[in-house]
Amino acid sequence: MHDGYLFTLGICGSADEDDPAPEVLSALLGQLPPVKRAAFLGPLPSGQPDALLADIVADMRDAELIVIVTPATVPQLPARLNDLLRAAYAADLAGRYAALVAIGPHAAAVLNELRAAVATCGFTLAGAFALTNDTPLPHTGIQAAYKAARAALAPHALP
Repeated sequence: MHDGYLFTLGICGSADEDDPAPEVLSALLGQLPPVKRAAFLGPLPSGQPDALLADIVADMRDAELIVIVTPATVPQLPARLNDLLRAAYAADLAGRYAALVAIGPHAAAVLNELRAAVATCGFTLAGAFALTNDTPLPHTGIQAAYKAARAALAPHALP
């Protein structure tokens, strides 16, 4: 029996201060109940292994809703986010709910790539949003994703 809020994990494909993605993820997570954690994936020095990958995958295993926000300044996923999704697939994390947000001039292309990756992982897509610089944040969409995950996974959990 689930006796509390769902655990929501926010994952950002960027940690750059001049990138809007970390700020957007923080703002969206602020609209959800308090049981949440965030991982911000900045670039790794060349040749360095990703020491956080196993910890983030472990958090993904426990999360009922995963909110992924990624920059879309180029038409592909950031390398660390792509590596994380490959690790999530290898860890067999099917059954989680995911809400996706891509921000930037290539948002539509990146969002399609992200959709395909989370589908391969076996996640249920609970919302997908392509944002440009002047698009309002999808607060209600993220709240709806949380409600959908709660209704399916733990209907008696706190709202």
